[in-house]
Amino acid sequence: MNQSTPKRAGAYFPILAILGALIALSFPALKLAIDVGASTPSALLTADAVRLVVSIVAAVVACVTLIGGRYASLSFAVYLFALSRAAQPATLWAILLPRGWTWIGVMAAALIAGSSIYGFVALCLRMPSGEAVGRWRPVNRVLPVYAALVGALYGASAYRGFWLDAYAVFAALIWLGYLVGLLAYLERRRTAVGEELLRTRWVAVAIFVHVAIEATFLALNIHGRTVLSVYLFVLNPAPYAFAYALVRGRIVDVRVFGGRALVYTALTSVPIAGFAVLDLLFAKELESVKLASLAEAGVAVAFSFWLQSLHRKIERLVERVFFARRHHAHAAIEQMIVALPFVERPETLERMLVEDVYDLLEIFCAAIYCSVDRGFELRAAAGCEGLPPILDPDDPLVLYPRSSRSLVALRDVPTSRVALPAGDSAPAFALPILGGNRTYAIVLYGERRSAEPIDAEEERLLLRLAHGAANAYEHLLLLQREREIGALRSRLDAAAAAGAATRTPHS
Repeated sequence: MNQSTPKRAGAYFPILAILGALIALSFPALKLAIDVGASTPSALLTADAVRLVVSIVAAVVACVTLIGGRYASLSFAVYLFALSRAAQPATLWAILLPRGWTWIGVMAAALIAGSSIYGFVALCLRMPSGEAVGRWRPVNRVLPVYAALVGALYGASAYRGFWLDAYAVFAALIWLGYLVGLLAYLERRRTAVGEELLRTRWVAVAIFVHVAIEATFLALNIHGRTVLSVYLFVLNPAPYAFAYALVRGRIVDVRVFGGRALVYTALTSVPIAGFAVLDLLFAKELESVKLASLAEAGVAVAFSFWLQSLHRKIERLVERVFFARRHHAHAAIEQMIVALPFVERPETLERMLVEDVYDLLEIFCAAIYCSVDRGFELRAAAGCEGLPPILDPDDPLVLYPRSSRSLVALRDVPTSRVALPAGDSAPAFALPILGGNRTYAIVLYGERRSAEPIDAEEERLLLRLAHGAANAYEHLLLLQREREIGALRSRLDAAAAAGAATRTPHS
């Protein structure tokens, strides 16, 4: 009973995540509904419609990131950050509710403000491992208190009609959070290597874009460019950059939230931005047309329904353009797996495991060590320099892949006893070719030239390739035994014939 309770409780997390997204979407949806019924300028009305569409996209990103990340701290931070962007304007309830109930709207606005800065600073502190390191651990511990203080100041400002003193302190704390996040990120990036460096690249994009847009948003509001500042705030791509950092770093389960989702989001935002720009350019002309505001709202709603058809077109485009090379590589490896049982020579098999995989997966190096009497001998290599010609069977490069029977990351095993190349040509993975209790070969692979890690799908393909290669080696051994048996039969037949010829004269 006690063991099943956490499972049942965990089943409600996706429902709660989606419920939070729906509550967040109630703010922009209500704002659009109110403005449609009022004499609102068409430019602001279109901004409301664009805000609602983009908020839906941000809410979807927030939900699938949290669900795909299995409630990890980084996924939760992205969820809060993206959802806070979708929930603008949160102060709407504080304006609409009666005076005695204003505090409900104020609490909602404060929660959104605190969640936004918490998510941003948490991502800066914890990327890419999920934990703050070094001197930033104390900052990470006080982060909830800081976020609560920011939310309280924003709530106090909203309750007093945006009281200037409270709002000024709130703004100062916000920019302090941006500064702390930036410094923590820069220190973490200096020590990042390999996969961690890849994950932090998109964090750099997110931090730069977010802080730049916030600064521009503040400047536009000071100069009275309200509509332009709204568009700038709404079209902030920082949540998508943070989410993409999780996807590329394999922190989020790509089966739930693949890289395609962010490509769809980016390409969908192009017509939305175009629609917004056209409205800004022709705002004055539209204001002179009767029922222009209602017509624009109708166009925005119709456009949101058209997005489903657009996504199908985008999917075909994405498959053909953005992921064509990946699909080609995977299809080619599938064909290799099918062809392996028909290989007739060991050299062909070694070339397929080394040179073909080296080209298809675009890795820095590949090499194969085959079993011989002295140990494991280097038979073929591509992109590798300085590899030892012989490996002992008890060397970690051989022993641990043999014992694990799977693709092994060499960073997780003890250092080899022989000198290995460093830099790009260093092997990063070892794949055993096993048949029963026999090890036919060990294949070494390097990192991807694109710095993208080998994902779960490619790992499964390589394991299937290893299984097929083991069957191919067994097939080659059978062919060798058949040839040897044939040769022995020929010699026996020749010896029998010679013996028969020798006995005939004596008889």
